[in-house]
Amino acid sequence: MRLNIAEVAKRAGVSTATVSRVLNNSPLVSRRTREKVLEVIKELGYVPNHVARSLRSKKTGLVATIIPYSADYVFNFPYFSIFIREVTKRLAEDGYHLLLTTEEPDDDPVRIYRTFLDRKIVDGFIILDLKENDERVKFLKDRMAKFVVVGRAKDCDDLPSVDTDNMSGAYKATSYLLDRGCRRVLFINGPKEHSVSIWRKEGYKAAYKKKGLKIEKSLILNGDFMETSGYELVKNFRGRFDAIFAASDLMAIGALKALKEMNRIVPVMGFDDIPQASMVTPTLSTIRQPIDRVGYEVADSIVSYLEKGEKISKVLDVELIIRESTEVD
Repeated sequence: MRLNIAEVAKRAGVSTATVSRVLNNSPLVSRRTREKVLEVIKELGYVPNHVARSLRSKKTGLVATIIPYSADYVFNFPYFSIFIREVTKRLAEDGYHLLLTTEEPDDDPVRIYRTFLDRKIVDGFIILDLKENDERVKFLKDRMAKFVVVGRAKDCDDLPSVDTDNMSGAYKATSYLLDRGCRRVLFINGPKEHSVSIWRKEGYKAAYKKKGLKIEKSLILNGDFMETSGYELVKNFRGRFDAIFAASDLMAIGALKALKEMNRIVPVMGFDDIPQASMVTPTLSTIRQPIDRVGYEVADSIVSYLEKGEKISKVLDVELIIRESTEVD
């Protein structure tokens, strides 16, 4: 006898939908029912034909995230581990799984997307590190693919997206330093073409304008969010500054190391509130963004898009966290 999901359902005394939920690890099934179905599957030696099921439903149950950085970069940046953990957990609630891969920054930005779509490997995508005039967005729109972006760009208002309030966060950080009497705040931003960097720069500038102070372009630098970047930018800066605001905690930690070597003490502010922020010496003042919620909400958004065709966008609040690094004389 050729076994199928209907036979398993019949033997277990449940519906085929319940068997499908068990196979997809859905939380909507009680533990008792799950155990009964799994016992029948084991007794019958049933092996689900995922390929056939995908062909029938035209779904693969996979959502892809292609991170445009090297694997070394990704697994050394705490943001990604927190983000990926929450995305994975939320997708699993509806029987989806995350397909994660990386690519070098100078690779063709749509190559892997094209491969996944041509081979019908995934149902949808989560796009990270959104840029203005992003080639990935244009390509996926042309292919009528379903995707959600992390970030906001002026040409992406019609897309489902999840972002933190980066402008507000940068405004709060810069305003705090200006309120302490600092006037030459060295701003170490991320890559200038990234939407997150654009919003954080706007927040930095807005704080200066609110105070009626002149913005000096020489005080705005661009790094890559990593510790080495913050260290080298501060170490090699030849201008005057009396505080530092870094657009990531890792760059702020790098800045603290450079200052120590230079025998300088100035207020330093980061952005993210990764676990290391409260462990370094001095502990790091920062803007706390809810990385875990970003991961959950973006996964929730892509599931809603895939299952119901709903395009949901959210902007999450951030919080100013004051620690030792800005409490200096």
